[in-house]
Amino acid sequence: MRILRDSEIEALIAEIKLLTENWQMQFKLKEKSGFQHEERSVEVTGQKGNAFKVVLRRNRINTFDFSIILMFIDKDGKEYRLLRYNGKHPSEHTNKWEKEQGRPGYSFLPALHIHRATERYQEAGYTIDGFAEVTTEYNDFYSAFNRFLKNSNFLQAEGPQTNLFEGGNSR
Repeated sequence: MRILRDSEIEALIAEIKLLTENWQMQFKLKEKSGFQHEERSVEVTGQKGNAFKVVLRRNRINTFDFSIILMFIDKDGKEYRLLRYNGKHPSEHTNKWEKEQGRPGYSFLPALHIHRATERYQEAGYTIDGFAEVTTEYNDFYSAFNRFLKNSNFLQAEGPQTNLFEGGNSR
């Protein structure tokens, strides 16, 4: 796999991604047979022609245990996780590169957090989106997904802009 440079990562995230007319239904979570979670995967094309995949996963028992992922699909089919909006899963997170460099605050207890792809993590041999920061941008799956769509530059092709989960906990 090639290393994505920070400038390329930022350009891919900033690329406008148009949502289709029935986008709410495309992103509706489905139970995964034999598992504790619901999930959904949707491929989209950016305005510059880049291919992306959005992966949604939420634990049915602990709804604060979720991931919302923006992936870039390279022309050779390789997938790169650019952003990952996570819930409050039960384990502590350690930013390995920062720990290795002796930087303060390299870990945090379970909290809502956002993973971001970085050039430095790839170069050090770590997972592309291994770096994460605690966030107050959202407080549950629904607000995380709406913030994710906004921060990942998703726009509705036509009509008024609406939230996927208007009214709170609708499914």
